[in-house]
Amino acid sequence: MDLKFTQTLTQHSWLAFNKIYMKKKYKRRRFLLVTLSIISFFLSLISIYLIWTFFQQDSFTFTSVNLADILHYCPLYFYSGLLFLIVGIELFLIYYKEIDFRLKKSLKDPSNSSFFVEKVFMISSEAVKVNTKLSVSTYEWSIFTTCIETSAFIALQLNSFSVLLIQKEELSQEQLSKLKQIITEKMADSYDFWN
Repeated sequence: MDLKFTQTLTQHSWLAFNKIYMKKKYKRRRFLLVTLSIISFFLSLISIYLIWTFFQQDSFTFTSVNLADILHYCPLYFYSGLLFLIVGIELFLIYYKEIDFRLKKSLKDPSNSSFFVEKVFMISSEAVKVNTKLSVSTYEWSIFTTCIETSAFIALQLNSFSVLLIQKEELSQEQLSKLKQIITEKMADSYDFWN
């Protein structure tokens, strides 16, 4: 049962899949970043609270306190609070923007332009063959480490950096059914569905 279809991957599709992939791949790192960011904001609030409690003494009226007073009486609390606030914001920005930054940087790499050429896929129970105007590649099923299916894509993973990406919306229902059947036969133990 052989299957043949042609697809041209768009930058939009490539970005959509890689955002999903990187969120999964860097899940622990992203959790650590957001946790450290929250801790930093919390420590900043503690520093503000300590400044506030210091100026609750009888010798001060809080409305008359200015920055010079804070720097004179509570420099440690002020600078530590400022530092924790800056670190918290920076960690949150890294958490929020890191994936976009990495992907946009990757798109600028000229060697990655081959992702977006027309590909002819010929899939059989023996191998996956991919033809472009520049090359012909044949991959035996044993070379794939994992098959990842999302709502929009099927990705045959060669290693942690390289996948063959198939856009499900460009396949007919019959083609998609055949493709899943072949993959299930060849990669049943390494098939992952990601929401």
